[in-house]
Amino acid sequence: MQNQIYSGMMRLVFTILTFVFFGFVFMSCDSNRYYEQNEAIKNNTWHFNDAKVFEIEIEDSLQAFNFYINVRNTVDYEFANLYFFIQSEIPDGIIAIDTVECQLADYQGKWLGSGRGGLRDNSFILRQNMRFLQNGTYKFLLKHGMRHDSLKGIADVGIRLERVE
Repeated sequence: MQNQIYSGMMRLVFTILTFVFFGFVFMSCDSNRYYEQNEAIKNNTWHFNDAKVFEIEIEDSLQAFNFYINVRNTVDYEFANLYFFIQSEIPDGIIAIDTVECQLADYQGKWLGSGRGGLRDNSFILRQNMRFLQNGTYKFLLKHGMRHDSLKGIADVGIRLERVE
């Protein structure tokens, strides 16, 4: 009886240590991430007036970052690309608006990015080695810039900042 209890306890300890080990491995693989937030699109249909807002606190204006846009699309998305309108607001209130194109499929219609089944994940670099002008809260607003009121097949969109070493 004691051998069974001891054996069960050892399996439990081994399982817990395995989860802790892999948790540390996955966290260490992403040590350059400063900020990442993805917002789900309700029913995988992104309406033009459904802007996704991201607020990022910048504490060191000397730190350089790589700035990414994340897109998760379904294979039901009808287009090969996705245009974004990105509105950026710096802490003192100045606003800039930019248009960005992200290629989701190649010219033969093969989906780009990673994933299996019906979803594809893409991360597009928008700016490399950029610095923010001042410390404070930056606000980014993402809207789709396609010529349709709603886009079926967009599951999530987001922003990622990675520290440049």
